[in-house]
Parts: sequence; C-alpha cells; structure tokens
Amino acid sequence: TYYNKTKIKINEMILLIFFILARVIDSHPCDPEAAIACPFDGGPSLGPCLKNPAKHAAPIEISTDCQTFLDLHDSCSSNLNSGTCQGMAYTDDAILCLTQWLNKNDLTPECMAALPEEKKKEQRVLDDDAKAKRDKRKRARAKAAEEVRKLNEQNSESSSSKKKKQIFQEKESNISES
Repeated sequence: TYYNKTKIKINEMILLIFFILARVIDSHPCDPEAAIACPFDGGPSLGPCLKNPAKHAAPIEISTDCQTFLDLHDSCSSNLNSGTCQGMAYTDDAILCLTQWLNKNDLTPECMAALPEEKKKEQRVLDDDAKAKRDKRKRARAKAAEEVRKLNEQNSESSSSKKKKQIFQEKESNISES
C-alpha cells in the first residue's frame, strides 16, 4: 500500500541521515576522501584503497591531512596490528588508541615520531568569585554523596533486618507445624 511504501522511504531517509551525521560528527582526516574514493571500504581495507588510485570509485586528490593520517598508519603498523590497538587501523579510534590507550614505552620509535604533538591544556586563572563558586559546588557534591552513602547504609541495614525477621518467622512456622 501507499502508506507502507511511504513509511519505508521515510525510514530509509532517517537511516541515511543518521549514517551521514555519524560520519561527519566523529571522523578521521580521511573521511571525506573515503566517502568518495572508497565508500565501501573501512578499517584495515581503507588504507590500501586510498593509497591505490586504481581502486578508487571516483577520482580524488588526497588532502595533506589525510596523507599524514596514512603515513601515521604506515609508521605505526606494528602497533596497530597487534595488542590493544589490533583492528583499529584506519578507524576513528586509531590515534586515540595510540596516544591514550597504549603506554608510550610500548610504541615503536617510528610510531612515536609520527604521532601528533600532544596539546597541553591551558589552566584557567580563576578569580576569587569563580573559586568560591567552584568550592561551593564541590561541597554540595560531597554533601550529596554523603547523603547517598547514608541512604544506602540504611537500605542495606533495613533489608538485612527484614531478611532476619523473615527467617525467624519461617522457623517459628516450621516449629508450630511440627
């Protein structure tokens, strides 16, 4: 029927929009090239496809950022093919795995040299008013946590006393039946 066909088309459009947004929101530097040149490749098969223009679905020029991403994978191939980062080559999590999930001592020297420089967090200088607000929020969180601990203790005590009472009643009923 017309209604079912329309419903199917709407569902297909929603899935397409979701797929596109997911790729745009959390992506690696080669995503634009991958979408055009290698739309059906991902993970470990994406790199060889992007590196070989004969495999491209459409002609495309590889951007500098993408080329850096591909070079990083060449330099870190041994780290990406085993251990914690195994199977993450050419994925959104590859750099995250190499920089945060692995110990720096476990990386090869070539990989260490190819990794992007760590961005140092700038510490904000807080004025007295901001510090007072931060301290107030911290005290409120600590007070709430303490209240939750007390409630949990009360609940565990009341549940254990209820269990004891129930066991005692069951024993009494067994004695009276005998």
